[in-house]
Amino acid sequence: MMVAGILRLVAVGYSRGFMANDDHFETVQIAYDGLQRGLINEEGVIRWNAMKGTDVGRSPLYTMFNYSMMYVLKAIGVEQLDSMMYFIRLAHALLSMLMVYFGFKYVHCVTGSDTAALVTGLIIGGYFLMPYLAVRNLVEMVSGDLLVPCLFLAYVGVKENNGQYLVLSGILGVLCWMIRFNTGLAVLPVPLAIWFMARNIRPAVYFCAGCVMMLVFAASLDIIYQGSFGRSTINIFNSFLHVTKNPPLPHPFYTFAGLILGIFIPPFSLYFIFSLFRKKVILDNIIVFSAAASFFLIHSAIAHKEERFMIPIFPLIVILGVIGLHNWLGSGHCRPLNRRIFKISAGLALAINLILLPLFTLNYAHKGMVEPFVYLGHQKNINNILVDRTERKRYIAISYAGFKRPRYFKIDSWPELTRIYENMFTADQPDYFVIFTDDSLADHLDSLSRYYGPVEAVFNSTPSLVDRILHLLNPKHNHLNESWVYRRVNNFES
Repeated sequence: MMVAGILRLVAVGYSRGFMANDDHFETVQIAYDGLQRGLINEEGVIRWNAMKGTDVGRSPLYTMFNYSMMYVLKAIGVEQLDSMMYFIRLAHALLSMLMVYFGFKYVHCVTGSDTAALVTGLIIGGYFLMPYLAVRNLVEMVSGDLLVPCLFLAYVGVKENNGQYLVLSGILGVLCWMIRFNTGLAVLPVPLAIWFMARNIRPAVYFCAGCVMMLVFAASLDIIYQGSFGRSTINIFNSFLHVTKNPPLPHPFYTFAGLILGIFIPPFSLYFIFSLFRKKVILDNIIVFSAAASFFLIHSAIAHKEERFMIPIFPLIVILGVIGLHNWLGSGHCRPLNRRIFKISAGLALAINLILLPLFTLNYAHKGMVEPFVYLGHQKNINNILVDRTERKRYIAISYAGFKRPRYFKIDSWPELTRIYENMFTADQPDYFVIFTDDSLADHLDSLSRYYGPVEAVFNSTPSLVDRILHLLNPKHNHLNESWVYRRVNNFES
């Protein structure tokens, strides 16, 4: 817990920005916009970017979680989003400690081994991606934080015949589902696994009772923010039907299997993954195994696949893998040569993890998309901002420009610049320019100067170390993600 906590505190301070568009534009920006303009729009439903609030296929609960923290921070005088994010990252870091603690407790309950439990906690807490992911606003990560305690309580509830644990487990299970609907695929087989493990249907009924309680609460929340009972659930199922009619390009069914084997670093991953398929491991951990297997198999069958989809079951795989290795190494069937190869592979995986850990824990993700607007948020008397996306179409993280954010315009092609210039009053013309470019800055400046006169550089967001490494490995597909802020000289001289 101490190792996990220290690493996460470092990530709170240094791992700024966002990983994917979803963990800013579909989470943080929604809550921050709600703080600026009101969470409810003119139609009486949640305000959600360009989408109608009635069409959102996501429970408003996680948005309310972020919004509530921002509301309190604003009340005590913290208004800039960049400053708020330190507190929000800290809250997420603390939430992620749940999976570390309950993962450790689960393995200790099953194996009785301090060593196995310690290894589980260290992998979940100190695996090179985990501190970085722990402070992100990814719904996959947040739902995964709650999935481990959900399954732990289900296991202990059956073992101790404790109905309260089982009801609480059901509540947490649906809470995972509310935050990220796909995580419900891991909760789906849990009642049957409880029934199988207990050889009695009553514990499964307790679990389902907890699920029903939270389902009613979730559906009722939709009345307030989306206009009707259970609206977000209806929307998500409608979106599945839409995907069925217009399927995306399929990825191979083995995509996630290859991802898991790669992420745990071969050849160690081969020992780690295949050890969990022992009969004893499966039967003794049927609740956790069925949850991980259901989630993995259904996602593998779905055409659309993204690496982050597997985040919720990462700690489950760690738990099962450590238990599997514990049983294998203690079984007496492990030959000396095989044990030696395993130790070498484990040492190699540890060394690679220790190299990658600081890179990701200190990584300022999407630095070039965030820093220009953080800079502009500290400037006074900004009229308008023009965002030049002609070289690279980027989402605009305008929320970082401050609570009373200025107006902004974006151009994706140079004819748009002509149109904006000709159709705008002189007093409304932009005085700051944000340019996304890696190696064509002179061309952008020439085009802007032609309309707005001399401009001067006031800020340059340099690439993060991870951006530089990725660009070095594959310069064709990985941009340096550099950006610039310029301002009109004439405006500021006058």
